[in-house]
Amino acid sequence: MKNIPIFILIVVLFACSQNKIDSDYTRYVDPMIGTDGTGHMVPGPNMPFGMVQLSPDTYNNSCCNGYKYKHSTILGFSHTHLHGTGCGDYGDILLMPTVGNVNIHPGTEDDPDSGYRSRFTHKNETASIGYYSVDLEDYNITAELTSTARVGFHKYNFPTDKNSHIILDLKHSVSNESTLSDCYIKIVSDTEIEGFRHSRGWASDQHLYFVIKFSKPFKKSTLFENDKMIDGSEFIEASEVKAVFDFETIDNEPVMIKVALSAVNTDGARKNLHKELPGWNFENTVKNAKKVWNKEFEKIRINGKNEDQKTIFYTAYYHTLLTPNLFMDVDGKYRGMDHQIYETDGFDYYTVFSLWDTYRALHPLLTIINPDKNIDFCKTMLKQYQHSGLLPVWELAGSETNCMIGYHSVPVLTDMYLKGFDDFDLNLALEAMITSASQNTSGINYYRNYEFIPREMENNSVSKVLEYAYDDWCIAQFAKKLGRDDVYKEYIIRSQYYKNQFDPSTGLMRGRHKDGTWKEPFNDLQISLLGSGDFTEANAWHYSFYVPQNIPEHIKMIGGDDEYNKLLDEFFSKKPKGKGDFAGQPGFGLYAHGNEPSHHVPYLYNFSGQPWKTQKFVRKVMDELYTSKPDGICGNDDCGQMSAWYVFSALGFYPVTPGQDMYIIGTPQFEETVMKLPNDKTLKILANNISDKNLYIQSIKMNGNNYPKTYFTFSDLSKGGEIIFEMGSTPNKNFGVAKTDRPFAIEIEENHQLQPLGTKKLFPPSLSTTKRIFTKSMEIKLDCISPDVEIFYTLDGSEPDKNSLKYEQEIILNRTTTLKAIAHKNGYKNSSISVNKFFKSTIQYDNPKTQLIYKTTNDGVDYFGKMVDGKYSTNKYSGGGEGGLIDGNVGTSIYTDGYWQGFEAKDMEVVLDLGKEVEISRITTNFLKKLDVWIFFPTQIEYSISQDDKTYKSIGSFHTDVNDKKNKDGINIYTKEFQKTNVRYVKVFAKNPGICPAWHHGGGGRPWIFVDEIIVE
Repeated sequence: MKNIPIFILIVVLFACSQNKIDSDYTRYVDPMIGTDGTGHMVPGPNMPFGMVQLSPDTYNNSCCNGYKYKHSTILGFSHTHLHGTGCGDYGDILLMPTVGNVNIHPGTEDDPDSGYRSRFTHKNETASIGYYSVDLEDYNITAELTSTARVGFHKYNFPTDKNSHIILDLKHSVSNESTLSDCYIKIVSDTEIEGFRHSRGWASDQHLYFVIKFSKPFKKSTLFENDKMIDGSEFIEASEVKAVFDFETIDNEPVMIKVALSAVNTDGARKNLHKELPGWNFENTVKNAKKVWNKEFEKIRINGKNEDQKTIFYTAYYHTLLTPNLFMDVDGKYRGMDHQIYETDGFDYYTVFSLWDTYRALHPLLTIINPDKNIDFCKTMLKQYQHSGLLPVWELAGSETNCMIGYHSVPVLTDMYLKGFDDFDLNLALEAMITSASQNTSGINYYRNYEFIPREMENNSVSKVLEYAYDDWCIAQFAKKLGRDDVYKEYIIRSQYYKNQFDPSTGLMRGRHKDGTWKEPFNDLQISLLGSGDFTEANAWHYSFYVPQNIPEHIKMIGGDDEYNKLLDEFFSKKPKGKGDFAGQPGFGLYAHGNEPSHHVPYLYNFSGQPWKTQKFVRKVMDELYTSKPDGICGNDDCGQMSAWYVFSALGFYPVTPGQDMYIIGTPQFEETVMKLPNDKTLKILANNISDKNLYIQSIKMNGNNYPKTYFTFSDLSKGGEIIFEMGSTPNKNFGVAKTDRPFAIEIEENHQLQPLGTKKLFPPSLSTTKRIFTKSMEIKLDCISPDVEIFYTLDGSEPDKNSLKYEQEIILNRTTTLKAIAHKNGYKNSSISVNKFFKSTIQYDNPKTQLIYKTTNDGVDYFGKMVDGKYSTNKYSGGGEGGLIDGNVGTSIYTDGYWQGFEAKDMEVVLDLGKEVEISRITTNFLKKLDVWIFFPTQIEYSISQDDKTYKSIGSFHTDVNDKKNKDGINIYTKEFQKTNVRYVKVFAKNPGICPAWHHGGGGRPWIFVDEIIVE
């Protein structure tokens, strides 16, 4: 061997050392990011898209993922977890090591000594790729965890103790809302057990089998049925089963445990165990996990001076590779959505499809870096269609939760196909898309019939129209490429229905009624949640920019570039009036990055000629709303979508319209990014002169040529090469401004343009007023959004036709009347009938002496023992406040319309003071029932009258059975007529059901009664 100079040897060794360090990207991943705040992440070890998500649980009281950074106790380690969701489930197969006396109850965070949980501190906790450890202080045990794709691997280092235990708790779930049945534990030997957990929670029918192997024989096993010890048993089956395994240990002795899972059967779990983890080498399992993860991280290699940003980036990248999760055993068998057992034909089958979130950025990211995985996801979704009859919406553990809106499997399938990945059954995919878009649920039938969704017929109507329209655009593009022009024509027209929710007078999307009129009053800042109001987890501003399929057309609708930019500027600067839901989320102005509906909005300035504003806001989001702290994710990560937004944005571009060959340019985060593409090409992205201040793009070169556009295409990116950004501290207001350099939409032919609303369908007549109550007389004007129609009406309750009264001038009402009207036009079928009841009331609304007096009920205590006053829910459903029940407006079938007064878990008792004695003969009150949000009709309604507010006379009552499931949702009008009597005081009492009945999904919870209006005649 030749002598090598020491200096050169040191340099070479140092370089090799550096290369080795630089190739370990796992060192930049911090699984603790997102475990605090609203990120809802878990710190335990995972494999990419693995079946097992082994992690500690700190609580189980209706949580989302089981772990909260702020907690100080751990109650065990379970094997399934959801990553970043806003709803809770999983937490299956909990193990907990203990010493001393056995307690099979978990205890509470406030009183950990009441159960088997243990205190811990973060200084004695470690979380990294493929490895987690924590000191359980109450037991002097160090717990270590790692995993393979289908097997969780535990290592518990016990102290010297003759009474060491491992508790297996099948009752445990992170949501604590699941019901259990036919669960079992079977003792196979003193080192092996097997079992089954069957639960019904958010996943309505989850089957999970397991096999557990111990590295050391246990001295004794004890089984528990519904917390009752069963002596001498080696098999137990019940709704709630637990087990305790006893050991004698010496100081720091490791007891290792392998837990294999399967949704098929215990034989599948055992095969998974033998194939993936046949031995007991814990350290090698950790090393292998890091090796597998590094292979994924090598696909995007970043270089920059800011180490903190590297941690944020690779942790976000890690989050994008956690879900969906394997739902197939090593032999290819899996449980379908019909709960039958199938075997795959050359692909991996998955579960956990949070598609309302992940279609936006997660799946498009995988299309670039891991299309084979996305192909498996597409094939899985098509199998789920074959098993269930529909494409998945939010599939979980083989069950459809139907959470969120849209049919967003469609853009995932379309984006893959239009980008050239067609290794799945294309004709079956189109069939599945059409089937999902042809349902008669979730307002899709109204959407097809009205070309919008009437708000009184379906909650979240505006959001649903906008999202259905985008999904339909995807179907149209898929069909067009497949040569199905008939399907293309139908769905490209449907994709334009968003235009019917657009109000030119406000520039915003807005709810409208079935007669085509706009919802009044319009509160553009009103946040609606899933299942209520006009929008989904958003307000009008968040959704008004959601037209990803045709942004240039939307700009024209707003009034052109200048008006569009003004609206965007207002969106990013306007302050919410209050802290309401999502208004307090981190963001800028009304832009709340913590939820998905407006994730694409910062990129829209590129379409309207001001790309420097996109660069400004994208960088602002990256720098301020993503950090390396435990609360470093500003909202639910939602199975990787929040993180995928960051990964894309850090690269310098984002998929505003999945399904189109276009990525909108933002601003890069790093000096150098090298992407290893699946076709063995390499894409290098350089950002010269980049810094915290130098965030504005001065120019771009692609493969040595000037690139003036503000979008990239997948076609160009997939070829590899080099992109060079020249960065500066001030905007270049010439870059990307020309119309030819802006992103564009796929043009729609003239004969496929949507016709104006009402030209093809006769809409029912609409009224000039929202008032339904008057005291003397009332003037009614009728109109219709369908042009050139005649209106006919009746005032006696009969059905109108063209032989009825023809509307030619205002109608004057002098008494309580039911007005029915239709629109007629030759050559068209008559419109549906507009029915409106108007009440002539004795109440003088403008008389200051007329007032409502709310009586305290139940001695100031509600049905759950909580101290309350006798009033309505002043925070949520005040229905107009003190005079809301006599303001002349009548509540609609939409419980969030602002007119209903809600009483939660308490009775309603109000006295109406008419100000003086008045002759009356009829009392009417309207109540609402909407079971999905726990609103019931009162079980008793009683009307009483008085002259002195002391002695009351009952004039009648109504009774309903809370257990009568045939009583459908809707509004009931309760009217009592009696002989004319002089009355000053009217009392209305309505009895709350008290507790939601057992058959209801909120069984045992707090029911509501909703009332509006009290009418005295």
